[in-house]
Formats: sequence, structure tokens, C-alpha cells
Amino acid sequence: MLKQLLIVPEIQKNLIFVQQFCSDNLVFFEFHDRFFLIKDYSGKILHRGTFKDGLYSFSSLSDTLPPHALTAIRAFYQIWHNRLGYASFPVLQKSISTFTLPVANKRLPVCSDCQLARSSQLSFKTSNHKSINPLDIVHTDVWGPTPILSTSGARYYLCYLDDCTKFIWLFPLKLNVEKVFLLFKTLIERQFNRTIKNIQFDWGGEYRRMSTLLTQIGIHHRRACPYTHQQMGAVERRHKQIVEVGLSLFSHSKLPQQFWEDAFLTATYIINRLPTPILNKKSPYEIVYCYTPDYHFLKVFGCAC
Repeated sequence: MLKQLLIVPEIQKNLIFVQQFCSDNLVFFEFHDRFFLIKDYSGKILHRGTFKDGLYSFSSLSDTLPPHALTAIRAFYQIWHNRLGYASFPVLQKSISTFTLPVANKRLPVCSDCQLARSSQLSFKTSNHKSINPLDIVHTDVWGPTPILSTSGARYYLCYLDDCTKFIWLFPLKLNVEKVFLLFKTLIERQFNRTIKNIQFDWGGEYRRMSTLLTQIGIHHRRACPYTHQQMGAVERRHKQIVEVGLSLFSHSKLPQQFWEDAFLTATYIINRLPTPILNKKSPYEIVYCYTPDYHFLKVFGCAC
């Protein structure tokens, strides 16, 4: 028997791997200068071949056996899985049922090729860390660019998030990040009568020049690992919330696109005043200023007040 046949159209001779042949048929070869023998382990001669053109040849077999072409009528599930581009099991079952494909069995083993090709990054563990005091950790990130300049000429916004109170400060970005940070630092430290201890941001190009400044003023820089947005999850989720609320306001108001800055500032104002389960159903505004926010004066964004 010949197993694991490999078809090489350009090859000029049919070659047999001797060790594989012996292993598959439990036989051994005996080579002589003009011929060779194939014997079983009892010593019985099963075949005698010739030596021709520098090769030991099975050519005598072609004189006794007519050529045969064998086809497999029923293929295994794994073969159909491979033929159909490694389709998922439900899709594979549907295809086999719809087109009445001949299947030898209905057991699909775990496909190692699919496991390797479709593997994804392991999820990060949820962080249980929570700052005790305001400004112990401040998260910051830049969002943008937008395709349309805002009414003030901004194409980005800069977001700051206090890890303790979850309060958000949003600044339309026209200056560089370093100048906006100095304005934010002066404002926030005067408001809280506390100093910023740690600030966390990624190592994007807009932040790299800030490293020297932070060292000079004594603020510890918590740097996220490259290409690891999970470590910036707190501020990234706030980006998503601000944009979703802002676009909802923007869509309802039917204002021109250059008013996106006003919509996002309004969204931030509202989010800061909404209760959240993270703060035991209190709002960030209530945690920061120690009294509940007033909703009575709020109007629908974009309405004629």
C-alpha cells in the first residue's frame, strides 16, 4: 500500500520514500547491485525489482497491474470544512443539508487551523482600583480630528477625567496640549485647593513634550503601554459617552456641523450632572460640589429659548 501520495506535476520520476513504505506495510528492503527485494519479517519475498538508470525501479508492476483511478464518494466532515473555507459548524451543516453533500460521518473535530487563525487577544482583567481623593489621578486624552472646524476653529478636544469623582473637563483644542494643561492645572487646583498628584495618558506624539514639564512641577506621569488602549479605558469610555450624547443632541437640533463643539460641551455638562452607579447613584457634580444639581433651568439643546 502507498499512503500519503503527493502529486508533483513537474516531476519526471515517481519516487517512493523507503522508510515510509516499510513503516506502512511492515516490510523491509534488500538492495543488491542489479536488483532489490521486498520481504516481510518472516523472510518471504513479496516483490523483486530491477536496477535501471541509476534507480531501483518498480517498473515491473506496470506490466501486471492495469492503471487505476480511485475517488472518494463520501468525504469526512473535516474535508468539507476545509473545502468550504473553514466555515463555522452551523454554516457547514446548512451547506451540507441544502446541497445534499455526501458525508462519511457527522462528527466535526476541533480544527486547530481555525483556533490559530481566529484567536484574539486575551481580555484584560477589570481594574478594581479607585482613588480616595480628588486629583490623586487625572486621566487625559485627545479626541479628533473632526472633518469640520468648530465655530471657535477647533478640530480636536482635550478631555480630563478625575479618577475619584469621575468629573469631566472638556477643552476644545486650538493650542498645543501643554498650554491647555497649564490652564487646566491652574483652574482645577484653585477650585479644589489641592494639587494634581498623578496624570495618566498614552505616549502619543502630542504628549511627549509634557514629560519634562511634569517632572519639573512634580507630577508623576503614569504612562500607558504602547498599543494598549485598555489601560486608557476610563477616558476612552468617556470619549464614547460624550460623542454619543453629543451626536444625539446635534442630530435633534439640526444645527450646522460647525456647532459640534457646542454639542460636545453641552453633553459634558449634562453627563457631569447625571447619577451614575459608579458613584452609588450620585452624580460627579454632587461629589465635587457637595450639593445636588438643579435640572429645572435646562432646555433642549438647540431650541429657541
